[in-house]
Amino acid sequence: MLVRVGFPLRSEGHLGRAAALASRHPSYHVDGANGTARVCVDLDLPSDWRLLDDFSGLLRGESDTEYAADGAQLSAEDLFGGLRCFLRKQRTGRAAREWCTPGSLADKQLFPCRQIRVYDNDHLTGNSWYAFGKMDDEAAFEVDKDAITERVLSDLGPCVRCPILDLDSTAEIVARLPERIDPNRDQSWGYREDGDLPGWKVVKTRNGREEAAPQEDGEGLIERLARSVRSGGAGVAAASGTAPGSRNVPATRYEDVGGMRETIDLIRESVELPITHPEIFRKLHIRPHKGILFYGPPGTGKTLLARAVAHESGAHFVAVSGPEILNKFWGQSEAKLRSIFNEARAKAPAIVLFDEIDSFASSRDMMSESFEATLVSQLLSLMDGLNSLGRVCVIATTNRPGALDPALRRPGRFDHEIEIGLPDAEARLHILGIHTREMPTDPDLDLDQIAGLTGSYSGADLEALCREAALVCMRRTINLRDFEKRIASHQLSALSVTTYDFRTAVKRIGPSIRR
Repeated sequence: MLVRVGFPLRSEGHLGRAAALASRHPSYHVDGANGTARVCVDLDLPSDWRLLDDFSGLLRGESDTEYAADGAQLSAEDLFGGLRCFLRKQRTGRAAREWCTPGSLADKQLFPCRQIRVYDNDHLTGNSWYAFGKMDDEAAFEVDKDAITERVLSDLGPCVRCPILDLDSTAEIVARLPERIDPNRDQSWGYREDGDLPGWKVVKTRNGREEAAPQEDGEGLIERLARSVRSGGAGVAAASGTAPGSRNVPATRYEDVGGMRETIDLIRESVELPITHPEIFRKLHIRPHKGILFYGPPGTGKTLLARAVAHESGAHFVAVSGPEILNKFWGQSEAKLRSIFNEARAKAPAIVLFDEIDSFASSRDMMSESFEATLVSQLLSLMDGLNSLGRVCVIATTNRPGALDPALRRPGRFDHEIEIGLPDAEARLHILGIHTREMPTDPDLDLDQIAGLTGSYSGADLEALCREAALVCMRRTINLRDFEKRIASHQLSALSVTTYDFRTAVKRIGPSIRR
């Protein structure tokens, strides 16, 4: 933090003493002459704190004194109000760890500043981080990170300018907090019931209260907080939505992906092989692809294919939709990205999927906001930092490959591009077979005929077609005019999807690419 101080040059009084102290600083210079001369000095905090502390007393009440912090003009009240805690800490000579994280708060402090009064309490209070949010319709608690950020900024007030406050770490801690808390699935949480469901809160159970891990000698404040977050001491969930320490392996198999035999072979070679047989790449002295780009029309199974390869290779899977990255608060989007890559490294082998990557990583020349370009730069830096041999693979999907920033598509990043196109007749038949294998179908159902009628249909279109055919069958078989009547068992037994139902559905469900 650079603080510029300017005041009139005098030879006596408080201004004279301030000028004498300033003259010893390397940045000291005088502007103007003949009664209008002013002393200017640039102080680099925290190293020049003592001179600024002296100025706070000598220049108090001097209306002609001017202050600027990192180029922004400030009044004396705003500047010293924000640095009050910092200057008190410097006068005591205490270390930042001891001052910013006092012993009385050691078991519940979440953020690296004593001014922030949002804690990780064992018992729910108004200052607990898990008090910010609301219950959803599924009885899970949705954590309101925007409200937490607003409370953090409110607590900091002018102290947000403190030169030893790491705002990036503060934003990252907020980003690492879980999006949802579901006591029905996590035994470390319970409910505090108060009236109807919207009034309920979540509380920690006995299983959720863990003893603090022993602090390593020489461990910095930020490292300790980051370790606490990673270990789950703050009740933090991973970016994938799983509890700390657990792995998220999807249930989707290659058999669930229809009509992509050749594409699956390419994926197995570029993603699965480096994870399951890294010794091949070591022997060849080559590095596998860090990033793979799936591109093609919407609904062709790009996301489904990424889930399938994660299941077959036994890799931890982190799925991130592009818009989920974006956050209106400063630094939180980049912190979210860092937390995703940290989780992938910690739980390697892992696959990170960025769905609709063009929503936040489009060409920087076309961006209207500077934070978007910063987000792309952060992603590029994280991609370059992946050094593990095939242990972490990043997959991105898009239907607009030309909109991506060119730097993302160079070797070492998303350098392997695989087109996921519309299925041909054979692939459509395979997809129709997958979606109808659990349906009650007529023995004379001719899926070959339906596959021939569905040119230009994507996999998602074919799924919608099967659903519509089943609904046509329902309307044809059961009288739904009176919803209060019980449906007889013989009516349910009569449900059987026929070729007629599919031909009727084709008239209602057209290919999305032509819409």
